Amino acid sequence: MRIGLAFICLLDLSFRFSDIGALYSDDGLWPTRVMYNLGWQPGFWSIHALSGSAKWSLFLFILHGLAAISLLLGYRSRLATLLVLVLYISLHNRNLFVLQAGDDLLRLTLFWGLFLNWGSCYSLDSKRSGRMYPSPVPAGFAYLLLMASVYFFTALLKDDKEWHSEGSALYYALSLEQMRLPFGDLIYSHANLLKILTHVVYGVELLLPFLILWPSQKGLSRLMAVVLIVVLHLSIGLCLYVGLFFLISMVSALGMLPAKVFDQLESRFTFLKPNLGSPKLNLNLKFKHLIIFSLIALCLLINFSSLSWFPYQAGEGLRFTTNVLRINQYWGMFSPGILKKDGWMVYHGYDSLGRQWDLRRNADYVDYTKPKRIVSLYKSDRWRKLAENMQNEKFTFLRHLYAGHCLKRWNLEHPEKPIKTLYLYFMEQETLPDYQKTTVNKVLYAISTAP
Repeated sequence: MRIGLAFICLLDLSFRFSDIGALYSDDGLWPTRVMYNLGWQPGFWSIHALSGSAKWSLFLFILHGLAAISLLLGYRSRLATLLVLVLYISLHNRNLFVLQAGDDLLRLTLFWGLFLNWGSCYSLDSKRSGRMYPSPVPAGFAYLLLMASVYFFTALLKDDKEWHSEGSALYYALSLEQMRLPFGDLIYSHANLLKILTHVVYGVELLLPFLILWPSQKGLSRLMAVVLIVVLHLSIGLCLYVGLFFLISMVSALGMLPAKVFDQLESRFTFLKPNLGSPKLNLNLKFKHLIIFSLIALCLLINFSSLSWFPYQAGEGLRFTTNVLRINQYWGMFSPGILKKDGWMVYHGYDSLGRQWDLRRNADYVDYTKPKRIVSLYKSDRWRKLAENMQNEKFTFLRHLYAGHCLKRWNLEHPEKPIKTLYLYFMEQETLPDYQKTTVNKVLYAISTAP
């Protein structure tokens, strides 16, 4: 799991790398002057925000990548885990509106990795010490509880009829052309299959917490859980554009594989098998156990607070603590119901002489018709998630910032045909039952003018 998560971190950083200036600097759409006023919560912090320079973010990206490589090799594993986690918290807080549930899962798995002895095997650390120490029982339980919470609470939050009586949740999910991939096209037209799969997905999410937490010496129930998680998220990743979420979910589950899987590997490669050590139960370890159990209780309170029927909420002090540690979490994937609004953006520009230009197509005719594949309009899942947040009436401030960034970038890249004014439109459709959609509604998101 340590090795897999380190690969995920490197892959994630490589995807974000080309957007350092656009998403993580003052030259982009989310400058530090607005960051603290929109979406920021007490307790949040960000090293990336110490400077608005893209060079500063680049330096932190390089440091982040080196820490991830150290985690991959298992060199100074605990320190490497801490560095990767700290830099991820900072990066996530720098731009909250390009995040998704996979980012939370990655961050929380790294958090509990601080307490796991995941650097004591298959690592340079184990080669140096020659001994493997098992993880403290409370730390292992905290990790299992994290994995169980993801599926337990997402199932409880799915209280809409689409997931129950109607069984239409997957139909609506795959109706989102801003997310649907070619494999999703293959099953989208089969209404009965989608209804069956909706109930299967919901049933699997209810079953997984029990398989994960079921006490079993041979670990067969957790092996079954890993298989189900891989099948579930691989299917999601093939059908819907969810970025690295499906990979993070599968890799985070590797820690549940039974030990006998690795015993067979070690029997063939004896150099991988270090001597077992047994840490002494001293006062420091007891104190660590107390911290772990306190954090477990806090995480459970956070998750239960997300349920409408739960009568208690975390107080201001606890919320501040969770924000500092960034262990706040909400597993509301496609819940309580599915987003119905779908559509695509049109970038209608005018130059100083009043001539129009389509900034997306780089053409003098502005095309408002639906693109052949809407999902292909997004450079990465970060931009798709940003576009999804712009559709939310709570985040309308993102529209003007995005339009201003698009206009500025266009004029920098095309000095031969500068645009004076940009009209950003969203061509909105709403999904109806039985493969029907409303007529396209042309919504003006923002007007941006070049200085």
